[in-house]
Order: sequence, then structure tokens, then C-alpha cells
Amino acid sequence: MSPMNHPEAFLSTYVTSDGRVLRHDQGDDIVSEGQAYGMLIAELAGRDDVVRSIWSWTHAHLATPDGLLSYHADSQGKVLDAQPASDADVLASYALLRYDGPGAASLHRDGRTLAAAVLEHETVTDSSGRPVLTAGPWATSDPAVVDPSYLMPGVFEELARLTGDDRWRAMAASSVDLVDQVTQHGHQLPPDWARLQGDRLVPTGTGGGSGTPQYGPDAQRVPLWFAAACDARARSLAAAWWTVLQQQTRSSATALSLGGDVIDGSGSTVALLAAQASARAAGDDAGATALQRGAVQTDEGNPTYYGGAWLALADGLHDGRVTGCG
Repeated sequence: MSPMNHPEAFLSTYVTSDGRVLRHDQGDDIVSEGQAYGMLIAELAGRDDVVRSIWSWTHAHLATPDGLLSYHADSQGKVLDAQPASDADVLASYALLRYDGPGAASLHRDGRTLAAAVLEHETVTDSSGRPVLTAGPWATSDPAVVDPSYLMPGVFEELARLTGDDRWRAMAASSVDLVDQVTQHGHQLPPDWARLQGDRLVPTGTGGGSGTPQYGPDAQRVPLWFAAACDARARSLAAAWWTVLQQQTRSSATALSLGGDVIDGSGSTVALLAAQASARAAGDDAGATALQRGAVQTDEGNPTYYGGAWLALADGLHDGRVTGCG
């Protein structure tokens, strides 16, 4: 399948006519992340009607009293976990604010409301006075819990422009600083999870708890976001990780140690796309092309909601349609 068809393939496979994004490989459940991905992917596909239907269903079934989105629901919309996830809230607000089809004024209002709720309920200030996005409202107590893959400098910059609120721009800068610090200036891979201590991130196990830190399905989004950022420092970090990821056993692995040792060597579409983004940032176009081919083949052999979503999003990140900086 041509890469240009990935958005339509995702919409036709995972999105229902009433706007639910179903994770078929995980029991047809629904997560707010998937609803946000669906809106962005529908925009990439030029499907304004799908953007509106996804948001209508999401707002009706997942909206919380504080203006955020419940994270998890069953296939019919019964909420299973009302705790929000900040990446979904950020990306949903961004999709709403960048929407330019019929009924845009209403969606833009909702986007501003959601973006303001993120700043109010899902951010903290580090010891240097910088705003930092936490993993959700549950993660704001000291020490705050951060999922580095939720730190999306290009999206934050665009939210600053679309909302007129410079806190988003400050958060874009702090995000690059924190990822630079936690990865030792790109010499190590970013962790799935971390705790904020002072003005530094400390890698942790899942959810900020005990356990061995790893570069896994969450952290693999960091090279994708950073390679597509307008900030040259972010793109340099994405390029630096290619030194670690360029070995074949590493580039496709579902999980690595922060130093690059293989923890789970099973093939992962998103791992390959992350390595592809890093290779492109480093100027290895041939390597990037091979990794893209591998990602498509991996998803064809084992289709997943997550892999399909990122095949569509990676195309838009690379060519500048998602953040304006490919």
C-alpha cells in the first residue's frame, strides 16, 4: 500500500460511522489517545466529516467535569477509567484548533477550552519556574510523573500560536531541555516514564513507579515528535539516537534498555517508524527508506491499531502536515 493511503486505511479499518476509534487488536475498546489520533488522521485524509463525528462522539461520551477526556471506555462508550491522559487531551485540542472545515468556529471554541484545561490540570512548574506537562491530573503531585513521549515540542509551538498563550511555547522549550538532560544529550534513549525531580527527569518503571526503565512503545514516539519539531535542538536529539538505533536488532525491537540492549526483540511497527524518523534526522535516507518498508511489512503481518495510527501520523509528521516542520 502506498504511504499516501495510510490515513484512509486507518479510518476505514478502525473508525466507525458514529466516530468511535476501536482498537480491534485489544478487544474493540476505546482510548482517548485513539480518538485524538483519529481526528488528526482524518485531517490528513481531508475528511472533515470524520473529524466532526469523532469529536462529537468523544465529547458526548468521554468529557469530564474539569474539561478533559476520560482515558478508557468500552466499545459502546461506557467509561472504564475516567482518569485523563494528557497526550490525548493535548492532541485532541490541537486537532480541534487546526481544523479548517465546516463548523470550525464551534470546534475551535472546544479546542481552546480543552487546551486551557490541560494547562490548569495537567501541568506543573519545575524548580526553574518552567511549565512541564505531566502524564495527567493524577501525576501532578510531588514528584510529578512525566511520560516523555507526551512532550511534543512542535505541537506545543503550534498550540501557542493557535491559542495565543505563551505558556505552550515555554513548555516546548522545557520539553526539549528535559529530554536532552534525561538522554544525556542524545547518548541514551528516552525512557517510557520518568519522575520530575527539581528541574530534571529521572527515568523510572511504568507509571513513574519502581522497575527497570526502558525505551518501549511509549518512548518510541519521542524520536517521531522530535524529528518533526521546528526546534533545531529537538531535531539534533532525534539524529543522535540513530547512533543507538541503527543496528537491525535494535531498530525493530519492541523494547530496549536506555543504552540500547534488547529487552524484547519482537518486531514493532512503531519501533521501526521511530528508527526511521531518527535515520532521516541524521541524513540516512537509504536507511530511512528501508525502515519505512519494514514498518509497512510488519503492520501487514500483524495489524494493530497503534501501528496503523502511527503509519498514518508518521507520513504527516515527515512532510510537515502535522506540525508544519517536517
